[in-house]
Amino acid sequence: MKRTSKYTSSLLLLILLFSSLSAQQQGSRVRGPRIGYDLASLTLLYFDPERKIYTFSVDYEAWQDIYPVIEFGYQNVVLERDNYRYGSSGIFGRAGVDVNLLKYEQPNVYEMFYAGFRYSIAYLTHQAEDIMIPDDYFDGYYGGSVMENQINAHWISVVGGIRVELFNNVFMGWSVLANLKLAQTEDVNMVPYNIPGFGQGGKRASIVFNFTIAYRIPLQRYNPKKIVKKRSEPL
Repeated sequence: MKRTSKYTSSLLLLILLFSSLSAQQQGSRVRGPRIGYDLASLTLLYFDPERKIYTFSVDYEAWQDIYPVIEFGYQNVVLERDNYRYGSSGIFGRAGVDVNLLKYEQPNVYEMFYAGFRYSIAYLTHQAEDIMIPDDYFDGYYGGSVMENQINAHWISVVGGIRVELFNNVFMGWSVLANLKLAQTEDVNMVPYNIPGFGQGGKRASIVFNFTIAYRIPLQRYNPKKIVKKRSEPL
């Protein structure tokens, strides 16, 4: 009897411990670095095939509903025209934070409607060759070129977007960045065709759309401090 009672007590303790752990997991959230790739660049294959850009992002829920973000990418442009050949390549980086504005009733809901900001910087080199310049004196054309020059630009952005969890730890969403240029290196010979991560080089403001797929590496769980209580059902 004593042995049976001992086994029964041990079994009850295990059940209580398992129930406690399960309850903790049900009331906790998963977080870890979320690595994304911007699929919007694939549309350039149709709309702007002479420009190729690759954009990646990493964010992390450092605090509840607050996500520090780093985005970076590479761009290459080759324009072949009848009267010139233009090329540029460069990199860009954006850093900032996103704040989830949604209020959820369950801790394991990760959909986001968010707003945020970015500070961005880009470096690129560009040059032009085989420039055909009209020569009125000889009634013809003569060739020219613009030597390679380095450009850098800085800007800030306001961001808004939506993100949903398609599968466990797999996310997809879109965002819009409204950019305002702060500074840009001046090139007296020509304006850059496109600044990586910003847009047309001759403009001070721009709009950029992103459509991102991302995977979260689940590293840890934490208990959220605020969860909206479920509304009671009407009688």
